[in-house]
Amino acid sequence: MSQFNVIDNVNLPPSAVPAAPRTIEVGHARNLITDRQWHVTGENRADAAALVTPTHSGLFLTGENSRRAAADLRARYSDTPFIVEPQALRDHWADEDAPFAVPDGSGGFDVTLPLEAMLDRQRLGGNPLAMTPTGQIRVGDSEALKAVIETANDLDREDVLVAVPLAANWLGKQPLTDQIIMVLNRSRHPIALTFTDGKGPLESMVRTRAHRRLIASTTAEILAYRIDLNGFDAIAQGAVAAAIGAYPSKRRLDPVDANVFGPKDREALSPQMLIPDMLRIVRSTEMRKKWFVSAPPMDCFCRICGGSPIDRLHESTAERAAGHRHNVVGIERLASIMLGTPRPQRAAVWAGLVEGALDTYPQLESHLGRPVRIPNDLGVWGEPTG
Repeated sequence: MSQFNVIDNVNLPPSAVPAAPRTIEVGHARNLITDRQWHVTGENRADAAALVTPTHSGLFLTGENSRRAAADLRARYSDTPFIVEPQALRDHWADEDAPFAVPDGSGGFDVTLPLEAMLDRQRLGGNPLAMTPTGQIRVGDSEALKAVIETANDLDREDVLVAVPLAANWLGKQPLTDQIIMVLNRSRHPIALTFTDGKGPLESMVRTRAHRRLIASTTAEILAYRIDLNGFDAIAQGAVAAAIGAYPSKRRLDPVDANVFGPKDREALSPQMLIPDMLRIVRSTEMRKKWFVSAPPMDCFCRICGGSPIDRLHESTAERAAGHRHNVVGIERLASIMLGTPRPQRAAVWAGLVEGALDTYPQLESHLGRPVRIPNDLGVWGEPTG
């Protein structure tokens, strides 16, 4: 049964969390990340920790005070793994000679510390695994990319998750994407793969197609990191898991040199709402101004909304937080279906979800009395792979 009163994806079943509980596989990165739904969090970390499924989900914590917050959350939610994202992913450029870095205490980065010592610091701080503090890799800088994988390969330890933050235009041309595949295939360790862009790294159809081909082609174990709903497509293509954010800045990495400005229109700060049946995230402002102008809004019956209109939320801190909670619950629902399905069957289950999502558009159009554009990514997900 759909959680909405206007649309229904007939192929979207209720949540299906595996029955067997999981322990936190401390010190074994491969086991820890695989088949677990991850949430990338910032200001919503406490809300997300309270909503995720214990033993089957986990949180990456980003931003200032994340280490202190992780310690507090570990004490409150002992069945949920919390991993602090290294600052280098956000603020350091990688190059061949200095692919990794840690804060030096004076606002800069120390690139002289051995990688193993950088990772040991994380484990001593309480992280159940050690995520490489990799700087962002510029388009075509294959030497920096190789240095990340080769240096990590020298480590004889099982607790390593190799972060690979690449500029999104690596996905713009096939030779560059092929190069990513070839280098990642050499990794001894699982990889947290993400792409940097000031808006949406996978917004274009070219990049979306390249990303799904990359995931399907590589033999490396990939955690699709800081990603939007393309994370579920990645799971269908063979990724071991995805780490998705409840709000836009956690579904991407801004480039190190990006100038990030807030919107001039306060209404543009209203939350982006996940609609699981449609496999779509839509800002509540857009729904109010473009969808539900002369037709009543859809009601959402998730445990956060409780039958309230999906477009009701505005730009206040409290209302944005409610929207983020709605999204965490929706991500958990989709993840439980994908990760609760045996791996060989995930592509077929995803294809069914996509087919059902495409069918919700004529349902919504009938309610609104006008056409609704199908987003690019949903169109690409409906294409055959291989």
